[in-house]
Amino acid sequence: MFKFKETKIVSLIVIFSTVFFIAGNFAVAQEKTIQSQAEVDQLNSQKSERQKKLEAINAQIKNFSQQIAEARSKSNSLKNEIGIFEKEIASTELQIEARQTQIEDTQTQISILQKLIDQKTKEVSENKQILASLIKQLHQFDNEYFLKTTIGAGNFSEFLDQVQFTQSYNDKVYQIVQKIKQLKARLEAQEKDLKLQLDKLQELKDELEQTMAALDEQRNQKQKLLNQTRGVESNYQKLLTASKNEEDKLQKEIDDLDSQIRTKLGNKTIAAKKGVLAWPMDGILTQKYGNTGFTALGYNFHNGIDIAAPAGTPIYAAADGEVMYTDKSDASYGNWAALKHNISTKTGSAGIITLYAHMRTIKVTPGQKVKQGDLVGYEGNSGNTTKKLYGAHRGYHIHFGVYDAEGFGVKDGAYTNVYGAYRIPYGYTYNPISFLE
Repeated sequence: MFKFKETKIVSLIVIFSTVFFIAGNFAVAQEKTIQSQAEVDQLNSQKSERQKKLEAINAQIKNFSQQIAEARSKSNSLKNEIGIFEKEIASTELQIEARQTQIEDTQTQISILQKLIDQKTKEVSENKQILASLIKQLHQFDNEYFLKTTIGAGNFSEFLDQVQFTQSYNDKVYQIVQKIKQLKARLEAQEKDLKLQLDKLQELKDELEQTMAALDEQRNQKQKLLNQTRGVESNYQKLLTASKNEEDKLQKEIDDLDSQIRTKLGNKTIAAKKGVLAWPMDGILTQKYGNTGFTALGYNFHNGIDIAAPAGTPIYAAADGEVMYTDKSDASYGNWAALKHNISTKTGSAGIITLYAHMRTIKVTPGQKVKQGDLVGYEGNSGNTTKKLYGAHRGYHIHFGVYDAEGFGVKDGAYTNVYGAYRIPYGYTYNPISFLE
């Protein structure tokens, strides 16, 4: 009996020491958690303020985009062209401010995640220490020793007390193990979010660099136009006529190639599902597909859609696929990329090609596999929209086309003496709107 009482006293001492140890650790952990949470709350408050600022900037950018689109629908004049340049420059300056705000916002989010990760890491470590202490104390009472003492218990009630004591310890070990698992799961999720935010930060920095370079280009182009025309409308109209003649030749080259494929393949259709393609860029639809009434711009049939946005806006893959071709030049589609996709249709599947033209910078290479939403490049005004060509219909946008995979090809351009080497994508085109979400 004395031996049992001695064991019971030791057990009580262990219980009390463990309880105080756990309580002390939890108190310290809770204090650290409160401090960390206060810092996180402060960072979240800063993030909220930046979001409000970003919304206001984006509203201004959208307003400028609409003004530019309206100006492009007006007659070509030097005054109108200069006005468009000024609006594009103002919009790009706002875009730079927006990118800087997004970078600050992302850096704040990274700081929040790092603090949460540090907090969870400490909690995991503290709970592991508690668990190690419990396991160590349990080992002090091995199964054989407990069996002997409990058999020697004075009565059945004392035996149950001893069993309950052991069970309580086991329950506490289980609870802490489960808590550690939960903390580690949250920690892994936060570390994954952190990686995404770091990737986003780098992309935003790249976008900012592209936009700042585009701003310099816009200012230089505006000044060059003023220098060439000396502010005289008649000089501008002469430049416009000369550039339109060049543009007509380039556009006829594209139209003839597309027409040859249409004649060869006859009437083709794809029972497209709406939303099988994602929009390649955020912006305003400035020109639709088909006979859009823009014959004065040098073509009777527009074989894609035009989407306008501030200079340097990122362009993304419309669907999973593979990069087939890319080209850089001052002619036709300028800097462009063509991606091949296998899409689901109402009757099965079909192969298509998506074209991303007039980019400032291409970020993909032929043979590269892409997922929907992967970066293809940045919006620009290369090709038929360069400084060589004038008119209110020109400017920063993406020409987005959808071709049937059958008959799609690329041909070397004919006017290398003027533009240098360039290549032209051609094929049987469809209305992109039929595929977009």
